[in-house]
Amino acid sequence: MSLDIEFSIWLAQFQYLDGFFSFISTRWFAFILVLLAGIYFYYLKKFKIFIFICLATSFGDFTGNILKELLSDTRPCFGYSEIFIQAGLIEHECGSQSTGMPSNHSINFFLFTTLLCLTIKNKFISSIFIISSVFVALSRVFLIKHLLSQVIIGAFIGIFLGILFYNLFYKWIKT
Repeated sequence: MSLDIEFSIWLAQFQYLDGFFSFISTRWFAFILVLLAGIYFYYLKKFKIFIFICLATSFGDFTGNILKELLSDTRPCFGYSEIFIQAGLIEHECGSQSTGMPSNHSINFFLFTTLLCLTIKNKFISSIFIISSVFVALSRVFLIKHLLSQVIIGAFIGIFLGILFYNLFYKWIKT
């Protein structure tokens, strides 16, 4: 058995975290974080930067979708469903979207967080967003939607795109 699958099975033993991981994997949690970030940027009178971060994150999501089609790596709840059904972690194979590499949740959260951290330079707020991004990535593994490798690669892509967009943005506004 691969390390990815073993980690998923190990993480699933923390069943008391089901409600927590299920919530932070939802669009509501993402909406709350984005709304709070938007209010903060508005307060700083840097709302245009917030709009840029949101547009960059949308591009990251689009990039993730293209990579999923190119890489065609299956989701664990689809490609390895027999193992997870046998372990009692899922009841049946997951839905129609079988591709899982990279995790768009990881790309989006880490891209947004990277840009936020680089632009506001507030350690407290940055820490909240970094911790949230890590927990969202773990939630995807806990929920058997992604393998650990898929969320790690998604996180690296998100961080890379965040740094790239940050550098492009600041070169553009300096000209």
